Amino acid sequence: MKNIFLFDKCLCCGRPSGIFQVCPQCQKKYLIPYDFSVEHCKICGKKLISENDVCFECRENAVIQTLDSVYPLFSYKLWKKDLLFKWKMEGRRYFAFYFASKINEVYRQKFSGLPIVPVPPRPFKIYKKGWDQINDLTHILKYFYKIPVCHLLIRTEKNEQKKKNRTERLSNGNTAYCFNQKVFRKKNFSVPKEVVLIDDILTTGVTVENCCEVLKKNGVEKVHAITVFIAD
Repeated sequence: MKNIFLFDKCLCCGRPSGIFQVCPQCQKKYLIPYDFSVEHCKICGKKLISENDVCFECRENAVIQTLDSVYPLFSYKLWKKDLLFKWKMEGRRYFAFYFASKINEVYRQKFSGLPIVPVPPRPFKIYKKGWDQINDLTHILKYFYKIPVCHLLIRTEKNEQKKKNRTERLSNGNTAYCFNQKVFRKKNFSVPKEVVLIDDILTTGVTVENCCEVLKKNGVEKVHAITVFIAD
């Protein structure tokens, strides 16, 4: 039986793409993970289009206050939106291998040796859906790229962030996440001084900021974040 994914078209140019729906030519041209050769906002990590070191949105209404740095890989625009939709909503879980490889590139350059902390899924999401995209990324980063993982966070809120508008996200306060006390049961465990959060998309910045606040209240001194996408 032929693999139907071999006949998928590239979301960008329409050419045959193989199992990942962006052809090698477009990957090389358009999927450049965190381009260190250009300037980025020092708060949210968004590419800058002016000489200021902070983007307009962060100057006007910065949500991120305590996070030490953010490294978003790709902008959430045009056909790139389809990548996230097919990964999260259509269940094309093998996309995680590509995204994990790009996270690893930035991690090795900026944070090699630091433990990563995945943003946890909603309660019972894995039980109900069977999988979670951040959980998939975490397993690949841990077992394939040998990156240390600390599950320091638990999500308590059951509602989906994507169903909330900006005002709703900002008005909820920091009640969605708490520190995972179970980690202290591990022999010789101590809270790491510096960690890297992993999430799929940065929209308002509320999620990573809330996670950072919880971590810093529980002994972590520096918190960075790598996200696959940024909504800009």
